[in-house]
Amino acid sequence: MSNGNKPTEDQHFIPRMYLKGFSEVKKKGKKEKAFIYEFNMNSMIQIPGQVNIKNICVKKNLYEIFGADGSIIAQNRIEKIFQRIETETIRVIESIKEKSQNENCLACSYILSEEDKSYLNIFIASLMYRDPQTINTGIKFLQDTNPSMSNVEARNFTIMNLLPFGVDDEWDKNTIIRTAVADISGMSFQIGIADNDVIFTSDRPVIKTEPSKDELYNRPKAVIIPLTSKLVLFLFSTDNVEAIKASSFFKLSTEQIVSVQTYIAKFAREWIYSRYPLTPEQLEIIKKVRD
Repeated sequence: MSNGNKPTEDQHFIPRMYLKGFSEVKKKGKKEKAFIYEFNMNSMIQIPGQVNIKNICVKKNLYEIFGADGSIIAQNRIEKIFQRIETETIRVIESIKEKSQNENCLACSYILSEEDKSYLNIFIASLMYRDPQTINTGIKFLQDTNPSMSNVEARNFTIMNLLPFGVDDEWDKNTIIRTAVADISGMSFQIGIADNDVIFTSDRPVIKTEPSKDELYNRPKAVIIPLTSKLVLFLFSTDNVEAIKASSFFKLSTEQIVSVQTYIAKFAREWIYSRYPLTPEQLEIIKKVRD
């Protein structure tokens, strides 16, 4: 994120505010720093020791638009848009955490406001498309189909079509993130609670299933995203108006936790992140998925 007048060059495609929910926060002098464990899916190796979350899922000037001379145009414009989304999303997640620890809230049918749901939908959609691999895929596609297009032109066009640029409202309405938000709107929200810190996440944390054949609005059957090491958000496609309006907690069973861990391992690109070193049982789940 930008710091005063100093532009942000190190831009996180999995935000630190999200990774913090799976990390161990330690005091270093007067400052708090968050550390996390990494597991590499390619080598199947648990990296020894913890890593500061500021050093993972980050790339220099990932969201910048460049001129032909290599200069940055409207520096940090997209980064600042993401900052606003993340600020509101962490507010919602902190509220969910607080309510999940309140016995009176566990039986409530309406945990989230419509505004809360909107911010979660925007955040989820942004995670699906703001990573380097997706951006590079867009660049390659454009250059393959338009051989005369330069790398800078292909990159700029990809970013402006994937991500909200904040210059033209009409353009922003048609970005892929905006379309993705529409595709996951109108779903039922449920939040699963684990008793212990057994939920891990990955470098591709959004799990999205295909829509049903008779789905009119292109909504996936389900969207799953771990929120913290104890909380998992589930979005389910439904035409039941009351179910769509509601949002509630439920206790995750052992079978459901294993199912979530399996999905996370299946969707991860290269890295899994956890508050503690993965257990032998968790490693066995990951091994089965990769095998």
